Amino acid sequence: MDKNKVDIIEKRKKRRFHRSMLRLLVLLLIAAFCVFLYMERGNWISGMGNRIESIRQNDGVLAEGNFPLTISGNGEYQAQILDNRLAILNNSYLYLYSVQGDSVDTRQVAYTKSVLKTAGEYALCFENGGSGFRVDKAGDAVYEKEAENVIITGTISSTGYVALVTESSTYSCSLYVYDTSGKKVYTRNCVERINDVCFRADNSGCVIVQLDAEDGEITSWLRSITFEEKETSWETPTVSTLCLETSFTNDGRICVIGDSMCAYYNEKGQMESMYTYSGSLVSYHVENGQAAVLVRSDETRETNLILFEGSAESPVEIAVNNASSYVRIDNSAAYLMSTDNIVSYSFSGKAIATVGLDRAYERFLKQDDYLFLLSYDQIDRVNFNQ
Repeated sequence: MDKNKVDIIEKRKKRRFHRSMLRLLVLLLIAAFCVFLYMERGNWISGMGNRIESIRQNDGVLAEGNFPLTISGNGEYQAQILDNRLAILNNSYLYLYSVQGDSVDTRQVAYTKSVLKTAGEYALCFENGGSGFRVDKAGDAVYEKEAENVIITGTISSTGYVALVTESSTYSCSLYVYDTSGKKVYTRNCVERINDVCFRADNSGCVIVQLDAEDGEITSWLRSITFEEKETSWETPTVSTLCLETSFTNDGRICVIGDSMCAYYNEKGQMESMYTYSGSLVSYHVENGQAAVLVRSDETRETNLILFEGSAESPVEIAVNNASSYVRIDNSAAYLMSTDNIVSYSFSGKAIATVGLDRAYERFLKQDDYLFLLSYDQIDRVNFNQ
């Protein structure tokens, strides 16, 4: 055979051999990769699951044992968190329960129509339409007194200072402030109605919200008071809203929740930012200057949860279920309740955790990793972990 033909045949054999070896190597690499994926299947499936389901799912199993707590009467009970206790005011008695549902204490409140307010480790009970009021702690009653006139409303600070707004024979209302021992430390007579009182952290004074009407429209404004001085420290211009609640931020500014807007003021009473709702206010809560409002639009039939983290300039808006009805803030997170679940959100708008509800509840309270679910005549408890 010609030598050149032999060389060509040999080269073709070598090329076929190299191609065969390359195919074999590729097949071996693919097989090795498949084995690796099989061996690591638990990890990558778990990772995929974490990416798909980033919100924590609580099991929604209702607590047993002492729960549910059954409420006697006509369903007009009041429930609040008092320190680490569940406080229930019903039928002229104040009942205290542990988070496990154990009865801790029962105290008689001898008022016809009582109102319960709590802050930290202090509770205020006052007689709506009467003059009696008392201050309690989880461990024991602190004091009981009579106000100067019929009480319209009242509030208590987390350090035990009490503010009462009462009727007056010569003014629209009067403001009385009491220290932790029940000693009166401030009195003010007001021409306009007081709708809210918010204590400063050091109890040196407070900010009050006053209401008026201009051209048939409700207006509100803030007035800063120092208990050691008679004159007002500052006063804001009026805004066209019914101011519902105020709260100090940690740096001393003031958040105002109105029925049509949310606003923030600096330490001198100057407005920093304001946001007007595009719809009707359904529910709201403000804590340490962080606010959450639930707004429903009659035009678009959409419901939005709006979160304010210290400013009303650029709030976070989240489109939520139209069945959403109640919102609370706890430990810098917003908790939104609808008919079938409760979802927690960070103030960046991220959904953190959720729990399903088997029945509809009117509202809820949060303490530690528990949610107390309040209905007409009973209180359930469910775990809620972030």
